Amino acid sequence: MRRDCEGFDYPLANPDRCIGCGKCESVCPVLEPLESRSPLAVMGGRSDEFVEESASGGVFPHVARRVIGNGGVVFGAAVEEDMTVAHCEAGSMDEVNRFRGPKYVQSELYAAFEDVHDRLCDGMDVLFSGTPCQVAGLRKYLDKKAHGLDLSALVTVDFACHGVPGPGLWEKYAGSMERAYGSGMTGVRFRDKKRSWFHYDVVYEFACSADGSSVTRDDGACSSSVRRKYVEDPYMALFVQDMTLRPSCYKCPVRCGRSGSDLTLADLWSVRQSMPRLDDDRGASLVLVNTEKGRRLLEGLGLEELVPELAMGNNGGFAESVPVPERRKEFFDSLDSAGDLQSYMSGFVRRVPLSKRIVRAVRAALVGLKRRIIR
Repeated sequence: MRRDCEGFDYPLANPDRCIGCGKCESVCPVLEPLESRSPLAVMGGRSDEFVEESASGGVFPHVARRVIGNGGVVFGAAVEEDMTVAHCEAGSMDEVNRFRGPKYVQSELYAAFEDVHDRLCDGMDVLFSGTPCQVAGLRKYLDKKAHGLDLSALVTVDFACHGVPGPGLWEKYAGSMERAYGSGMTGVRFRDKKRSWFHYDVVYEFACSADGSSVTRDDGACSSSVRRKYVEDPYMALFVQDMTLRPSCYKCPVRCGRSGSDLTLADLWSVRQSMPRLDDDRGASLVLVNTEKGRRLLEGLGLEELVPELAMGNNGGFAESVPVPERRKEFFDSLDSAGDLQSYMSGFVRRVPLSKRIVRAVRAALVGLKRRIIR
């Protein structure tokens, strides 16, 4: 893989070893996209058992537990100790917990596809979770490599995705946070709903001496965390505003039912209209059931079937594509020469008009009051 000037990794063929067979191009989900399909059902709800520690409604750990309980394994994206994001394998629910919550960075797949193939050859159930393009890539890979292999034991789960920032930008930003707070970063939660699900925060965790609320971990070590509203954190704000996405994300060929996944997960942002009984700011999930295999894994969760247009209407991840921001080229052209990275990135964040900020603040206060009353 070779990293480009924007911080995205691209495959590079070794000219000394390439024989021109074209296999790499034949399994590329961008060059050879899968056919689009409509979901069998659009459902919504939550897992009362998992919702509190989940970014939305807790559907993913419910599905993962079904696979783990059958002696299978789960593949998903986790934040590593060096703050990189990579796909890993889990054989227990304790290990699966690392996959919970979104990671707004393109993950390193390493040998994940090969490992999925090997576990299937061993007769194990496998759950693979990832972006639509990763799921499509896995299915294309297995179609070419695993002739005759029974794929009925494979379950794939993707999510409503509007794009991903590159690992290069994330590494720069994590480094700038460490320099700003004088401490090594030990963790990040891109979507923390302790304050609110609708108006979530991003939380950065440090080893010691960072500004913010100091806590003592169970092992007695010093730790600190920095909490920001996502709209006030330049990394998250630019991601939400589509400024930092991979170029192919602006014309993604695997969105909207083209990935081949069994289930597609998302936030039920339309909960007030679709499932008002769950409108308590605790989180709710939207699930697109794409196959009967996926439907079986949801048994016992108590999800309700919803009107697709109403349920999916408030989630930008279901749009066909997102436009390229006008200042995107300017942002990346000067990124490497930026002195104060956070100030530089903040300069590209589109500011919300004061009137909208006031409305948003009032709504957040009302949601918080409702949440406290319900609890």
